[in-house]
Amino acid sequence: MLGFTPGWYWRICWVAICPLFLLFIICSFMSSPPELRLFNYTYPGWSVVLGYCIGTSSFICVPVYMVYRLASTPGSLKERFIKSITPETVTEIPMAGIHMNAV
Repeated sequence: MLGFTPGWYWRICWVAICPLFLLFIICSFMSSPPELRLFNYTYPGWSVVLGYCIGTSSFICVPVYMVYRLASTPGSLKERFIKSITPETVTEIPMAGIHMNAV
C-alpha cells in the first residue's frame, strides 16, 4: 500500500500497540459510560443506545473481520494469527482481478 516496507517501529505500532490501545479505550468507556445531559435535560436510554450504535458502526467491521478471519483460516491458532497479520495476496482477495477503468 505504501510502495515500500515500513520500519519495525511502524509495524509494531500498527499490529500491536494501536489495536490494544483502542481496545482499552473502548472497553474502559463501555464499562462505565457517562450519563448524557445537556443543561437540565437528561437523554433517554434508547437515544444513548442509538448513539452508541451509530458510533460503533464506524469501526465494528474491523473486529468482526478479525474474528471471521481467525475462525475461517485453517491451521493452529498461532498459524491463523500469523496469517491474519500478513498482507493478503491478489489470489486471496475476492474479486481482486477485476479492474475498473475510469473514464
